[in-house]
Amino acid sequence: MAKFLLVVKSQDQLNVNTAVNVAQGLKMMGAKDVKMVFLGPGINALSKKSEISNVVSKASENLTKMGITVYACEMAMKNYNVSKEDLVYVNEVSRGADVIVKFVDDGYTVLTF
Repeated sequence: MAKFLLVVKSQDQLNVNTAVNVAQGLKMMGAKDVKMVFLGPGINALSKKSEISNVVSKASENLTKMGITVYACEMAMKNYNVSKEDLVYVNEVSRGADVIVKFVDDGYTVLTF
């Protein structure tokens, strides 16, 4: 079964929306596992301080129901001054590079937005 890691590095609303929709679509189409990691400027898509966080906030219930794990990069949080309390939705805070290496080693296909 297919496993996907979506790397969201964009803070553009269309790209973030596409990433969230693709994650949900992959899961609906039978992907065994789908994970998302928000890093670099993409961390703003999880921050209450940014309007684009509405995309993730609105999808959070579906992401939970579908079992899509969302990671926030702790380095990006530090670099973009985003605290854990600022996050609209997250399952785990971790180093983005660690997340990528772990799931690539586990055979996940990486899609970047």
